[in-house]
Amino acid sequence: MNKEELEYIKENYFSKKRQQGFNLGVLMEAIDEIYEIEKPLMERKLVREALEGTTMTLQAIPEISVTELGWTDVRTVGNQEISGPARTQLLQFLSNIQGGDLSEKIRSLAGFYSDPDSINLNSGDLGKRIANTLSYLVFYKTLTKVISNFNAASAGFNFEAFLAVLLDGKQIPANTGTIADFVTGDNKPISLKLYAEKSVVVGGSFTDLVGDLVEPQFSPHELMQYVVVMKSFEEETQGLDVRGELKFHRFNFTLDNIANIILGSMGKSVRCIEIPVEFIEQIKAGNEEYDFNATLPSQENLPSPEELEVQFIDNLTPMLQDTMQLEIEEINNLTQILNWAKNDELFKPVPMGEREMVVRGSSHIPPRGPALVNAVNMAFGEKGYSLRDLGRIRSAVSAANTVVMKSFSATKMADERTRVLSGKGVFADAQTSVEFYNQLTPELKRRALLNSRGYLSTLQFDLNRGQVLDIQNIAGEYATLPSGQDSSDIGRILIGAVYVQEVLNKLTEELNQSIFSLFTSVREIQEGTYAFMAGGLQDDAEAQKAITASQNVEEKTQELRPTEKPDLI
Repeated sequence: MNKEELEYIKENYFSKKRQQGFNLGVLMEAIDEIYEIEKPLMERKLVREALEGTTMTLQAIPEISVTELGWTDVRTVGNQEISGPARTQLLQFLSNIQGGDLSEKIRSLAGFYSDPDSINLNSGDLGKRIANTLSYLVFYKTLTKVISNFNAASAGFNFEAFLAVLLDGKQIPANTGTIADFVTGDNKPISLKLYAEKSVVVGGSFTDLVGDLVEPQFSPHELMQYVVVMKSFEEETQGLDVRGELKFHRFNFTLDNIANIILGSMGKSVRCIEIPVEFIEQIKAGNEEYDFNATLPSQENLPSPEELEVQFIDNLTPMLQDTMQLEIEEINNLTQILNWAKNDELFKPVPMGEREMVVRGSSHIPPRGPALVNAVNMAFGEKGYSLRDLGRIRSAVSAANTVVMKSFSATKMADERTRVLSGKGVFADAQTSVEFYNQLTPELKRRALLNSRGYLSTLQFDLNRGQVLDIQNIAGEYATLPSGQDSSDIGRILIGAVYVQEVLNKLTEELNQSIFSLFTSVREIQEGTYAFMAGGLQDDAEAQKAITASQNVEEKTQELRPTEKPDLI
């Protein structure tokens, strides 16, 4: 407390009589008395002084709840789709990310780091500039949480939801007979793959991919777009402190290019495109109605991963209902998080020719595997279940998968169809098959795919990192890239709080001049009004302070209002 403050106390709070006996004890009593009177003013002064020295940090950016199913909570009420609150909140921000499609949005987001003003070049409206800036910051903060705070499986699931919101689309539930993970706002199907850059293997069920191309279900699109995101982070960092980048690649599978892409794929998956010799001979002879599939001993294909997932859920549901008395809603939530048909992290790979890989119906689910532990904890960890109960749930998941394995193995062993398909000379080699396929009409291409080895034997296909990067050359004369692309690479985004902070340091001045100045004026209205009232309505300076601050609020609010204001009724 300085000399001027002491003089102020003496003159305003001491009677003449009390001043005559002025000593330290009297002073402390007086301070206690006036503290109760001026406590609100003193506290507000401290808050204001603290704010004036504040710099923007990651914590100042709005927080979006990163939950498994919050963003995917899209229910239909009547003819209207109703989104969950977290998804709605995220959509409000991400709708301001500029660009017509994923490629343009990635370029805009990457440009924001190097030049934050780039997103506001065409906006003279201060309110719009602030909205744009906050939206980009929310994007980066939320994406960093999605990528860094979860295991590989759940990060991929949340990433699907995140990109679906960015592209004004929605995720596709499991067991719907498609290889797509989500659709964009214009109903374009996307199969999303998130991998560490050093271990990229992009693929999936050839049977399901063929189904999507032969009988397209995402009108008006007759393709399947793959978005491959390769992540590369510094190993010693984690959480919001991660430092690294995401590299985005995009290409299309179509009826015309699928044969060439599979021919240029990895090892054993090349055989997916092999076509029966008998089918080729019959089509060349003019018998365009010929169906090799119909000549096989069994009319039923071996089940696809999606079909096996139905069996898995059918096995798991009664187990959990009987042993744990779980509600069907809880079981459905768990199976969505497990994502059995697409989540390879759950399974233990098995030897398959040149390498080990996950094969549904043959791969075991370890009850203590990290992916299963994380999935069960995510579904039930906050509901009060004991460690013993969580272990019982994991054991049920593993047991339900084992039932599928036994059923699938028995089916394969007893299936005469499999024996015929494995016979020597049944299929032409891959190169001959592709040359034949590329000369067919669209309708005959559909028929050829339905008779290919990969479809009939429910095989998997895989592309490695180099093949994804070289996808256009692999496809040959049949374009794989969306219009406007000259390579599969559509851009990269830096991930980590350190990069966001660099942008914040550049933006702090403008945000202080707009948002923070508004908040400061509001506080000055409060302080001036309190002081004016505490002084018995006698201190005109404090009254004028409140008046000036209120004028500043009105002026700043007018600046932040939309340029086009709605008509008042």
